Amino acid sequence: MAFVIFSRSMAKLKRESVLWSVVHPSQDHTSYIMGTMHLKDYNAYTYVTLAEKYLKLCSSYAGEMHLDEASSANLHQYFKLDEGQLLSDFYTAKQYERMSKVFFKITGATLDQLSDLKSMAISNIIAESYTYEDYGLALDHHLWNYALKLDKVVHGLETVQEQIDILESIPLSQQIRSLKQMLRNVSKHGNMVKSLGALYAEGKIHKLYRKSKKSLGALKGLMLYDRNVNMVSRFCSLDNKQSLFASIGAAHLSGSKGMLHLLKLQGYAITPIYE
Repeated sequence: MAFVIFSRSMAKLKRESVLWSVVHPSQDHTSYIMGTMHLKDYNAYTYVTLAEKYLKLCSSYAGEMHLDEASSANLHQYFKLDEGQLLSDFYTAKQYERMSKVFFKITGATLDQLSDLKSMAISNIIAESYTYEDYGLALDHHLWNYALKLDKVVHGLETVQEQIDILESIPLSQQIRSLKQMLRNVSKHGNMVKSLGALYAEGKIHKLYRKSKKSLGALKGLMLYDRNVNMVSRFCSLDNKQSLFASIGAAHLSGSKGMLHLLKLQGYAITPIYE
């Protein structure tokens, strides 16, 4: 606990926080934007009490997606290969055998049971295996349920179709290469995943952004920059109607193309919140 308190005080010196107040001069209310981790571990929940405190003050809540609509759309199907395809079709027998051994060692699951999934889905499962499940829900899902419990109006900063379009626009060939690269040094990748959680718990959003951007490689435009523009546009539209508490992946906050900077360009005053 003392480490987190020290880290937060250091974050203040650098104007770093996972939570920011957002005020436009044309509005008479205050809105908030918070970076979250889509995980269930203690690091992800470091600021849950802070989030709940300020969510109560707003009339509406927005996650990256409208989770009820996402559930109805069954997004899992978009992580599957086309009918008749198997994961093993895209790797040599030697590569697939090694992949199976590594996958079982990390996850405790058999890769053949997931043979209809795309390489991206396998990469995600491996990454999540390096985190703990200390809570029943990922933080963003918890906040969504909390907003519903408070009878807040709920929204998504992206539509479900926009999310589907992103998933389907990532070339399968690129997914195959990325999984190969991950498996060349899977422990290094696992350490990177853990480090992102630690950076979040310390409130170091700038370093978290830089690490996330680097890990995305050629996909940073699709997965970060383009989405930031779209989510800021929808944030402004929703905030124009009533006070809004928005939660988005923490990597979307920082950088010259991050949501905080884009909101500044729209005339908003943004202020970090620590308590």
